[in-house]
Amino acid sequence: MTGTVAEIWRYPVKSMAGERLDSCLIAATGLHGDRRWALVDGTPNRAGKLLTNTQDARLMTYHARLENGQVAVTTPSGESRPLDDDLVADLAARTSRLLQLRDTAGFNFDDSPVLVVNLAAVAALELAAGVDIDRRRFRANLYLDGLEPEEELRWLGRRIGAGDAELEVISRCERCVVITRHPDTTEASPELLRILTHTSETCMGVYCRVTRPGTAAVGDACGPRLS
Repeated sequence: MTGTVAEIWRYPVKSMAGERLDSCLIAATGLHGDRRWALVDGTPNRAGKLLTNTQDARLMTYHARLENGQVAVTTPSGESRPLDDDLVADLAARTSRLLQLRDTAGFNFDDSPVLVVNLAAVAALELAAGVDIDRRRFRANLYLDGLEPEEELRWLGRRIGAGDAELEVISRCERCVVITRHPDTTEASPELLRILTHTSETCMGVYCRVTRPGTAAVGDACGPRLS
């Protein structure tokens, strides 16, 4: 069964809020510019590890976007600033950590470079939880419409098309506490993770690697290749 690309999201800085796109090149390292930049923690007990929104949910209140090849970040106060040493220093002060910026395309992912979420699975979780759930909690690159709730699980180990790109579905995405945080307010709803654990083994979405680069756009078909 084939779905449709309903939304495309790119997150230039790992763990910050991202940007919604109409289309995007999907390269071997994932969506162009996705999670290319990350904050490296130099605090003694975490030296060399990435600072993510698991450690500090406030990162989610910074919105990163690519503009002419450069990253611009809208801060919680609404100010637009370049991603530079001054902004990193301000983040370091705010989080009480020693931070450095890392620019490495393809190396800042938790797993594989493209995350796909079936919107029918989100709707099923909403039904189980009895509340509306903002899909941005799941930080996917591609949100798909027109599928059955667990259709994406049938794609494991198979190749799928997304626009003229081709992806291999590698594994389910096991979720963490990040989905319990509202993407705008960071307010916690811990019951969401408990419900997801009960209904879907704590998983939402599938990880994919890129087997053929190409461009995907909203409205494109996404699903298994016929051959």
